[in-house]
Amino acid sequence: MSKILNEFIKRIDGPLFSISFLLIILGLITLAGSNLETSKIIVNQVFNISVGLIIFTLVIFTNPRILFGYAPILFFLTIFLLVLVHFFGIESNGAKRWLAFGGLNLQPSELIKITLPLMIAWLYQNFQNKISLKVHLIAIFLILVPVYLVLLQPDLGTSIMIALSGFLIIFLAGVSWRLILSSLVITILSSPIIWMNLHIYQKNRILNMLDPFADPLGTGYHTIQSMIAIGSGGGFGKGWGQGSQTNLNFLPEANTDFIFAVYAEEFGFFGVILIFALFLFLIYRIFNLANDMQDTFSKLLTVSLGASIFAAIFVNIAMISGLVPVVGLPLPFMSYGGTSMVVSLISIGIIMNLNNHKTLIAN
Repeated sequence: MSKILNEFIKRIDGPLFSISFLLIILGLITLAGSNLETSKIIVNQVFNISVGLIIFTLVIFTNPRILFGYAPILFFLTIFLLVLVHFFGIESNGAKRWLAFGGLNLQPSELIKITLPLMIAWLYQNFQNKISLKVHLIAIFLILVPVYLVLLQPDLGTSIMIALSGFLIIFLAGVSWRLILSSLVITILSSPIIWMNLHIYQKNRILNMLDPFADPLGTGYHTIQSMIAIGSGGGFGKGWGQGSQTNLNFLPEANTDFIFAVYAEEFGFFGVILIFALFLFLIYRIFNLANDMQDTFSKLLTVSLGASIFAAIFVNIAMISGLVPVVGLPLPFMSYGGTSMVVSLISIGIIMNLNNHKTLIAN
């Protein structure tokens, strides 16, 4: 047993694991202080973390060539699950995002945050010596397929995150500036068409970002309550479990998408500074490890996973601060939810795995 433990310690990156673990603990503390079905939520979240850590352990002990070799299979399996969601998914709040397997709910749109970067990195690794416009177009097609399937659920926020992580790989792989600029021009010119095809609630969320007080009891309610929670925390917060916005049920989705508002109200400005520092060191460490990778697959995959985590952190915090529309995106390592927690830990596990085998794929 001690031999396995020693091998486990050798394979993990101390700083990255420590920061991730601290964020998870802070998430549990915040959930416990929310006073919303606390015992059940904590038990479920501990179970989610345990599952994530088990898969994390399996990942760091897996030969990275297996990840590389099975990348296409994992990607198309996730695409298949996204298709199943469209026909057999569980509907909640007007959206189909989950598949039920017994007593467990699986969210394939979270899984694609891993399998899409795997697939695109696999593609560019195989064509690293002859990257052409054709390869870039194939990569774009592979990105657009899951983005479209997630939009059908509908889930605009996750689809944007998926697109960003995928297109970042294309950019890092050396796409020409001509293609980038032409794509931006096409996107800008297509904006009226995109706007016309948005759902009513999506349009309202964008308008709400500009003026949440235009409809304070409707589309602006989430943003207003989260801003009140953050502001009422002051310098040192109201104290653990003393957040009035949460305890009086003013703050919606307090355990999932808006958990940062709960934390800010309870621990105040200095608590927020601590969280910002931890997230900053987390992303810095990931990109620092990516800089040491010696092959195309490892570099692109590590940067993409790191960028995906960063984007989720940025959008979630900006969302509850009223800087971007409310898009329903969990905060990595802290929000309540099984698939999100497991995917975050798997992402960290893959990065550590690639760091432990810098030359394996390259050779």
